Amino acid sequence: MKKTIAVMASLDTKEGEISFMKEMIERLGCRALIIDVSALGGSAILPDVSREEVIQAGGGDWKSFQAKKKHEKIAAMSEGASILAPELYRRGLFDAIMSIGGVQNTTIGVAAMKALPIGVPKLMVSTVASGQRTFEPLVGSKDIILLPSVADIAGINVLTRTILQNAVAAIIGMANNGAKPLCAGDELIIGATLMGVTNGLVQAARLLEKDGCQVISFHSTGAGGRAMEELIAGGTIKAVMDLTLHEIIAEMFAGGFSAGATNRLDAACKAGIPQVIAPGGCDFIDYGIDELPPDMDRRKYVFHNADIAHIKLHKEEIVRAGSIIVERLNRNNGSVTVLIPLGGFCQAASRGGPLWDPEVDNALIEILRTRLKPGIKVIEVNANINDKEFSEAAVEAMRELLADKRKQ
Repeated sequence: MKKTIAVMASLDTKEGEISFMKEMIERLGCRALIIDVSALGGSAILPDVSREEVIQAGGGDWKSFQAKKKHEKIAAMSEGASILAPELYRRGLFDAIMSIGGVQNTTIGVAAMKALPIGVPKLMVSTVASGQRTFEPLVGSKDIILLPSVADIAGINVLTRTILQNAVAAIIGMANNGAKPLCAGDELIIGATLMGVTNGLVQAARLLEKDGCQVISFHSTGAGGRAMEELIAGGTIKAVMDLTLHEIIAEMFAGGFSAGATNRLDAACKAGIPQVIAPGGCDFIDYGIDELPPDMDRRKYVFHNADIAHIKLHKEEIVRAGSIIVERLNRNNGSVTVLIPLGGFCQAASRGGPLWDPEVDNALIEILRTRLKPGIKVIEVNANINDKEFSEAAVEAMRELLADKRKQ
């Protein structure tokens, strides 16, 4: 059966490029579904989905849309695209989606892509997917492939032809050989968090996989924690080993490793799924070497690499972090076990290490000991979070929670 590639772009400015892509898609044995997100003039190409339909999907109408300012038009079209794209996909009208353009088309295109399930092929050819710009606003927590256009997408020439040919070939390859949305099987899926400095979790994951579980590990550097929270909320992840809460520290400091507007721990607490929690990475904050805090002479620190320093928190800062963790966990009506690694919350904080500071660590430990609500089990492990003893304790804690869940 022929696959259908949705092509979302502004026909008023990208008519020639879309015509070129449509022809190539059909020549390679697929169908093209043209979705117009134009804001200005018309086009000789008749789209399969009109710009009016996109606006209507977001609750607007074309007449009021035309009276909006440019930034308002982009927001309205993005809203409509994010609602319409998953609806068209649910109706089986396309198997993969691609878009091309500059800031405006990229904003609208990725809004639609972010609303689609993980696993649906998504490719954005963009003039802004390069240089000093971060990919975070473009991909969020979804599997969007970004292809820099190198030159402006303004007509078919020797360069744009090459880029667009590769883009079409890539999306067709994904559509023909993949195009399967994320779907959980019979195995219990456990979400787990780690960082390079708390990677003892790898051992725990292997042990749980021997029990017939599937463990998905997320890097606690912003996008990872946010993706895990979304998969918990969507019902894919049924239990969590959230052993690295470093994103909560980044949230406090508005750092780059924050999960953004997503409050870490919230999804699991709302879902009431089994949680094994540990304060991994909760004793330091990340700073670029060109933006170190002014009180560095009063802090312990270690360089993680040539660009980033891990800087130990002050006592009052880790107390604030502990208060956030406790407040969120106390909202959980499910089963929660908190593990406390007495030998340090990260690799560098092991006894005698550059971030070893018992006074700071003990301030957090005391909060976890005394302020968690009754019913949340607290286990203290005389080991560093990376040690085998801690991994084994985490596995046993999860096994116990899962066994209790099965009895209910």
